[in-house]
Amino acid sequence: MFGKIKSLGIISIIVTIATLTGAATETDEVVGSVVKIQGSAIAMQDAVPRILKAQSPIMMGDVISTGKASRVAIKMIDEAQFNLGARTNFVVEEYFLKPQDSNAAVRLLSGAVGIVTGKIASLDRRPFLLKTATAIIGVRGTTFWGGELDGILQFALLKGKGIEVSNRAGSVVLTGLGHGTTVKDENTAPTPPKMWGQGKLDRAAAMTNMQ
Repeated sequence: MFGKIKSLGIISIIVTIATLTGAATETDEVVGSVVKIQGSAIAMQDAVPRILKAQSPIMMGDVISTGKASRVAIKMIDEAQFNLGARTNFVVEEYFLKPQDSNAAVRLLSGAVGIVTGKIASLDRRPFLLKTATAIIGVRGTTFWGGELDGILQFALLKGKGIEVSNRAGSVVLTGLGHGTTVKDENTAPTPPKMWGQGKLDRAAAMTNMQ
């Protein structure tokens, strides 16, 4: 558990993040739950922090922050799973699973996340998006990884049909398993797909997998 001073510092950071993002829809609607946690993590909703533990609810609008050497596995209402790495800040902006209105938008502010998509991402209109500071990732029926690796934001396809990584400068589609792309900033197009070596894939997985 966080020490008192460390907790106050992290809570202050999360309040700042929640204020800056502002796009998340704050509700009391439960859209998932914590299935496993290693170390420490906090969820912020309407400027009120909650310390997370196994089976803690995740609500739409939550800003989730993990501590040093921490991991959190979250199962969503559509069976998607998010595996958050250490020192990660992640926002559940929208998450609806309804017959006529299914949509999911999550945002990676910092750190790393491994994502196994669920029912929403399998719908025809691909209503699942991962947003980051430099690119937006459109997904359909996929397992993929995204985060800061070697000091730059990178994404890799691990399983499934593919992902599209795009920003104002261009886009690439990853369809080959183990292929990745790098996005320097929002004004620089994602690099062409390139096969990651097993060593790099292992390093990425180690950032989000439970230890």
